[in-house]
Amino acid sequence: MNRYQIVLLCLIICLSWMKPTFSQDKPVKITLLGSLQSQNKAYKADNAIGFGVGANMTFVLFKHFDYSLKVHSDYLTLSQNNVLDEWEWDYWQDTYIDFLPGTKPEIVNKTLSYTSTDSIYSATFHPTQRLKELRLSTGFDYHFPIYKNFAFYAGFDGGISLFTRQLHIEENWTKRFKLDSLSSGKFDYNYEYDLLHFAPPKKGTKLFIAPHVGIKFLLNNSLDFTGGVQYLQYINQDKLFGIKLSEHGNKWFPVKAKILLMFGLVFKY
Repeated sequence: MNRYQIVLLCLIICLSWMKPTFSQDKPVKITLLGSLQSQNKAYKADNAIGFGVGANMTFVLFKHFDYSLKVHSDYLTLSQNNVLDEWEWDYWQDTYIDFLPGTKPEIVNKTLSYTSTDSIYSATFHPTQRLKELRLSTGFDYHFPIYKNFAFYAGFDGGISLFTRQLHIEENWTKRFKLDSLSSGKFDYNYEYDLLHFAPPKKGTKLFIAPHVGIKFLLNNSLDFTGGVQYLQYINQDKLFGIKLSEHGNKWFPVKAKILLMFGLVFKY
């Protein structure tokens, strides 16, 4: 018997000793969650990956059926080639590029580089884009025991995301000098320096719906471990119950949908 078989045998023996107690549900549960996230397909951003943390307060309505109030904070890093064209950053487009003779915004935005006509100055530009969300939602879960201390659950949430989309650009500049008059080259010394520019953030609101499934494992009568998958779909809607939301949501939100791998602890009261 190899070590993997021994570990599996020990796990089966431990599970066989545990008593199924999921039917003895507590009326109130607090869940602390972490998540790994990724958009399901490219939209404005080519890639969008990140993480999140959150908390759920759950109330038992009746056997196997719960109602939850949820607050989550998500953080995504976005990779997008055309972000400088999309951002509509007046300072960058109309003012900053004017200080760089011999080029145009559309050239710099595409190449992310610049060299002056006399070759004295050159630069490379590295935009970094992030998306922060505060998600407020409510929903229902259905759960039932499947084996010993394991229970399956499935649910559906709906809510609103308050988002902030951020952009900054790191610029790596080189200035060249002719210091040695006896040198045969055009330049013999390079001075390098870095700059950091922050664009005005894009803010707004976005509605979403989010079905999810997962498994809970009973640790003791007051604590469960939970893990699951959630599909979060954003909705192109600018009103909620007749109340007008931010008009910037549909224009500036860079993700259509994302998948969350969730894990956490459930405290039962």
